[in-house]
Amino acid sequence: MIEENIVDVIVVGAGISGLYAAYRIKQKSPELKILVLEAKDRVGGRTLTSDIITSHDGNETDRFDLGGQWVTDTQENITALLNELKLETYLQYHTGKSIAELQRHIQKYALSMPFISLLSFLESIYSVFRLESLASTVPTWNPMMTRNADYLDQRTLEDLMKPWIHNRAKPLMTAAIRTVYGCEPEQVNALFALTYAQAGGGFMRLTLTDPGCAQEKKIKGGSQQISQLLVEHIGKEQVLLNTPVQKIVQNDDGTVLVNTTDNQTTFQCRKLILAIPPSQIIPIQFEPMLPGYKREMLKHMPIGSYLKFVFIFDKAFWREDGLNGEVISDGSFAPLGLSIGPMTYLIDGTSSNGTPALIGFIGGRCASVWTSVTYEERRKGLIECLSRYFGGHKISTHLIEYVEKDWNLEPYSGGCPCHNATTGTMKDFVDGLRKPYKNIHFAGTETASQWMGYMDGAVDAGRRAASEVLVSFRDNNQLKDNEIDPYTFESQNRRYQNFRVPRSKFYYAIPIIIVTVAALSKIFFPGIFQ
Repeated sequence: MIEENIVDVIVVGAGISGLYAAYRIKQKSPELKILVLEAKDRVGGRTLTSDIITSHDGNETDRFDLGGQWVTDTQENITALLNELKLETYLQYHTGKSIAELQRHIQKYALSMPFISLLSFLESIYSVFRLESLASTVPTWNPMMTRNADYLDQRTLEDLMKPWIHNRAKPLMTAAIRTVYGCEPEQVNALFALTYAQAGGGFMRLTLTDPGCAQEKKIKGGSQQISQLLVEHIGKEQVLLNTPVQKIVQNDDGTVLVNTTDNQTTFQCRKLILAIPPSQIIPIQFEPMLPGYKREMLKHMPIGSYLKFVFIFDKAFWREDGLNGEVISDGSFAPLGLSIGPMTYLIDGTSSNGTPALIGFIGGRCASVWTSVTYEERRKGLIECLSRYFGGHKISTHLIEYVEKDWNLEPYSGGCPCHNATTGTMKDFVDGLRKPYKNIHFAGTETASQWMGYMDGAVDAGRRAASEVLVSFRDNNQLKDNEIDPYTFESQNRRYQNFRVPRSKFYYAIPIIIVTVAALSKIFFPGIFQ
């Protein structure tokens, strides 16, 4: 084996998690030789920033995110990294009314939830309160410590919500789940869904643009810069693209051999970090095989179905009409005679340079149907939806460009935004995703205990894997490092067995809102309760 292929640490995966792990190791132990192997022809994983035409003559462009893009100040890991990399953020525009399209009915609203009718509004609030209440009891490190964990693990999110939802709250909740998880309520494990929400501070935080919520801010110039800048710090020569891993062999002498598929190159290291999506670990051959609990967990975590699209306009006409550009849809309006519509979620995507845009998502069942039609048919169907919301004349007059990214077709990703556990699998969640196996360590946003599925979770997981590697290389006489030791799997497994994320202020306000609205309604509209 040539000397260049023998290193101390190999990181498989050049998304944010893998690159941050490599960056962290180099920061703390610059003497270690690190190599990052990436199967794709680019870095960034599920972040992707593209230049899009922004003028009618085609001579001007601006940068837009076709993958993950939002951050918030409550995401401490990614916020610290952005400051370290000197990347600036700007607020998501959210001034004005939103639009809800539920059961083919379009309604403008100014509250946190659509007000279609009093009963459906109260039911929606109650449903969210029940979900928030259940999620608040889930320790994000070990969800099986939750009360009634076995009961929740055997049920889907649909099963969990069925007793509460009877009116128009159901299509609203379904649309929200498609947006957050990229799947249907009946496809995701109830305990996993609660864990995922709790890791971000609750369901409301995952769906809103308010301060502290998941869609609060965007990164100037795009989120893929994070990975690109990390590569510069690590060293471009240490990151190999177009290098998919085929086989990983752990020898008795402690060395790890990594075989690639492109030209059958073999690399050797002492420690390996797998920072790729769970579904992409399965095709790799392991000697010895991964433990049964890991194989079972990985096999039962399918990735969501997701398409993201961007409409570029020459004018933000929706703002002039008092709208913020946000639309939540249950897909009940179905153009082209299909079984379900393409729209799941839409939001103002205007860039930091002021280029007017609307960005949106096709998720869950909507994605599984609309990924099968042509690009032109998707464009036409989405334009029909926009015309319903904002007026067909305005869309046709001001539209410049349409660009989409079908993440279901992305090599070495296979979907977005995250992997979701199926029923009966959460007993293996902690060890199956996070626990090191001999000299292999595991990163990736799905393995995080904070903001899993988000860029913040990718950093959290990358730091944990890097810390485990750094501790393993330490001499016995070296002192512990407070920036390393608390973040290893063993340390966190001891500390966070019952850790819970603090509730948002909205969570505490929900019971007050329900009681107040119900009391006032009974006084002023007694007929509703008869």
